[in-house]
Amino acid sequence: MSSVMTTESSYTQLHQQINSAPGDVMAIPLSANELTAELQAHGLAFLVGSLPAPSTPRLSSVKLLADLAQQQDARLRASLIALFLSNAAATDAVPVALSQLDDETQMTLKVYYTAAVILQDKHAERLRSLSPGWHPLPDLFSQELGLPTTGDPQMRLQQLGQLHHQVTGLAANWPGTYEYAALRLIRRLEKEALWTA
Repeated sequence: MSSVMTTESSYTQLHQQINSAPGDVMAIPLSANELTAELQAHGLAFLVGSLPAPSTPRLSSVKLLADLAQQQDARLRASLIALFLSNAAATDAVPVALSQLDDETQMTLKVYYTAAVILQDKHAERLRSLSPGWHPLPDLFSQELGLPTTGDPQMRLQQLGQLHHQVTGLAANWPGTYEYAALRLIRRLEKEALWTA
């Protein structure tokens, strides 16, 4: 019990330092466990971490998006997709978050946001039924990235994955990574719907 309280206290102190630090708010990215707890505070129980979730969000949406985009942990970067799919209001923070990231990390945020846009098209019916107040995400970056804005979602995911491979040099199954994030969110929302039924 005391170790949890100490960890929670350390998290609170770090949060206060970040919010009171002058200059660039992206200067102190949070750890993977801290970000997992913060996602839960934002209503997204997407990953399991070792820290308790704070009762209310402690990070602005701008800081949360920027820290997720900078994460080395692939699961946390992919949680950007779930965050956008479950909270379209996070879109409003994207331009400010981009302005405080380097070029490489800007591309990460743009790619994962675009994946969320495409996956929203692919799973629109299920997402609409599971998310009260559902709103479609505006397509902010497809044209900039040289991708089609309409057409078969699976083909668009493949094209986005090819672009992701080109800019990162990593030969991962990017379309599968994007899809996994969306399906994990949908399964979680379906379980929550059953719990509250």
